[in-house]
Amino acid sequence: MPIKYFDHDHKDSTADWHGNNAAFTCPVCSKVFIVSSLIDKNGRKCPACNKATAFVTVSPKDGEARIEWD
Repeated sequence: MPIKYFDHDHKDSTADWHGNNAAFTCPVCSKVFIVSSLIDKNGRKCPACNKATAFVTVSPKDGEARIEWD
């Protein structure tokens, strides 16, 4: 399963991270969707194809944003 991690300080053109939320571009179908670290504690599947899952975690010291797909 491929995984792409996003650096909080060096966003690329397929994702954006702001506070507890991140926007991802699905690598399977290209749908852009938002994931919240507060609401989507177990990640959120792409609402268009359900083939990718994005995760955002935020902690006082650091955080992580990633997307996984088949």
